[in-house]
Amino acid sequence: MNKILEFRQSANLTQQELSKRVAITQGALGHYETGRRTPKLDTARKIIAVFNQCGVNCTFEDIFPVET
Repeated sequence: MNKILEFRQSANLTQQELSKRVAITQGALGHYETGRRTPKLDTARKIIAVFNQCGVNCTFEDIFPVET
């Protein structure tokens, strides 16, 4: 499972704020956070970039850990 919700809360962003900055719908973000859908690679990179801009340093592997 991804950690988008955890990092979004650490960045003090609402779903509305993050979805606007990433240019996706709030509904899509909700699906990504719950694991119902998986973001495309370019969307995942945008999410990570926003977190880093907000001072929450993270990498792709932090947000999307490999499940074993």
